[in-house]
Amino acid sequence: MSDVPLDSTDGRSGTDSPDTAPSVTPDTAFAALADARRRTVVAALCEHAEDTMLIETLVDHVVSREAPSTSTRRHVHTSIVNVELPKLHEWGLVEYDGVQGTVRYVDSPLVEGLLAQVAENDR
Repeated sequence: MSDVPLDSTDGRSGTDSPDTAPSVTPDTAFAALADARRRTVVAALCEHAEDTMLIETLVDHVVSREAPSTSTRRHVHTSIVNVELPKLHEWGLVEYDGVQGTVRYVDSPLVEGLLAQVAENDR
């Protein structure tokens, strides 16, 4: 099964103007939070929602939640930069600037609510 939501328009084709981003759909929210690393990334970005975060700071945060080692850090960095952030950006959950090396969370009450439920159940 793919991580990509099957229908990101939520059945409302043509209702969003081209210059306004659609709100996050349930399919997108579930896809974004289906992966443990993406949940860690989104949770870290939610904590710093008012500010942009350096990619390196985000990677350090994720590595601290996983098994920290030099090879793991390289793997985590590659995964975050090449897979997770581009997906989250495409889904409208982050503003990702690879040139500047920064990322910023885009508020989504749906994602935040789901993330809180997952965190509650993980306790």
